[in-house]
Amino acid sequence: MQNKILSNISSLLENEKPHFLLAVSGGIDSMVLLDFFQKNYELLNFSVAHINHNYHSESKRMENFVKAECEKKQCRLIIKSLQSTNITSNIESQLRKLRYNKLEQIRAEINADLIVTAHHADDQVETILMKILNSSGLDGLQGVRKVNQKIIRPLHDISKKEIINYANLNSLNFIDDPTNLDSIFTRNFLRKNVIPELKKIKNDVYIPFIDFTNRIEDVQDLILFNVQNFCNSDCYKVNDNIIEIDKVEFLNLPFLVQLRIFSNACLKNNNSFSKTDIRELKDFFRINQTGSIKQINEKNIFIDKSSIFIYKNLSNEIFNEVEAGEEFKTPDFTFSWNFQDSPKNFNDNNQIEYIDASKVKNNLVIRSVRDNDIFLPLGMKGKKKVVKFLKDKNLSMIKRKESLVVCNQDEIIWVAGYQLSDKYKIHKDSIKVAKLNFYRN
Repeated sequence: MQNKILSNISSLLENEKPHFLLAVSGGIDSMVLLDFFQKNYELLNFSVAHINHNYHSESKRMENFVKAECEKKQCRLIIKSLQSTNITSNIESQLRKLRYNKLEQIRAEINADLIVTAHHADDQVETILMKILNSSGLDGLQGVRKVNQKIIRPLHDISKKEIINYANLNSLNFIDDPTNLDSIFTRNFLRKNVIPELKKIKNDVYIPFIDFTNRIEDVQDLILFNVQNFCNSDCYKVNDNIIEIDKVEFLNLPFLVQLRIFSNACLKNNNSFSKTDIRELKDFFRINQTGSIKQINEKNIFIDKSSIFIYKNLSNEIFNEVEAGEEFKTPDFTFSWNFQDSPKNFNDNNQIEYIDASKVKNNLVIRSVRDNDIFLPLGMKGKKKVVKFLKDKNLSMIKRKESLVVCNQDEIIWVAGYQLSDKYKIHKDSIKVAKLNFYRN
């Protein structure tokens, strides 16, 4: 068993000799882990953390026991306490979350590299059964992970029977956590009532569950491979804070691949979508209605004609007065204008426009398009809403949102880069002419 644990630790490591932080409760599993590390202290640099949950009558006794054992073994020990009196529902899950938060706090405080917990193969059986009962997604069905960010579990393939044998052979002291006997917790109910029945069918019941976990990891690897291929292709474009996805190619992907792409784009760290989010996203993609929008956390998902856009916020309002001869430059565009003679020849360069400037008395304004903007497009008799004009040009939602207008006070002269107002076109009697320049950077 010791060789097996050493081999597991070696396979899970990146650092040559990291500083481990052992999570030790005082129960048999963590005391076996502590004894193993103490016996191999020349190979393994470690400290010990004990989290007192203050949840049951034995809490203080377990803390004192761990303290005494660490003094005996001359191990560095850090003790932290939880405030659990206010927890009235979902107790097991909330205590686990608080416990891991404290462990991470200790790890950072002492500059340890990794947190080590004593989860073993039989824990995997309980965890996967709980996940199935809770209708967990594919991520949840991985059960207790061997490595999860800064947490490693070197006993992941060691059975409870092996742990008990080790404790007996080495005459280890430990305290049974009284909450392990409380069947109000789903895990304890499974441990006491379900798993013993499964062992009547297959004594080493943890083996098929470990095999199941390995297969789930293979599926996750396959999903990740497809996600990386897609995100590295021309179908996935990132421009500043906007992601543009080829809609046809994306919708041909398996839903789990789609979900992972959006998880990477919309969620932070190791968070996952809720069951409601997953159901709503599946319906959102299935309906595939152009112009529809869905918000996930702080991100918006917009379905356009040929693309799907993911963005945080496009309300970066532009409004700036620009003097003749001045250049107004942003990371996205450059605008300038000046009075000039009428050109001898015109070309189709949409970045440059010449206007009749007889009505221009002050500075010009370049600003974002507003919903109520109206102008008279060149060559037309009637006015048109700018947003309708841009939409009729089959521009993507992002390009429409990025569009700007150049104004003479409140009157629109030019939808920059697209169309001049008929009221400002040059004619044979034009006395005063200005040249407008608009370039996307």
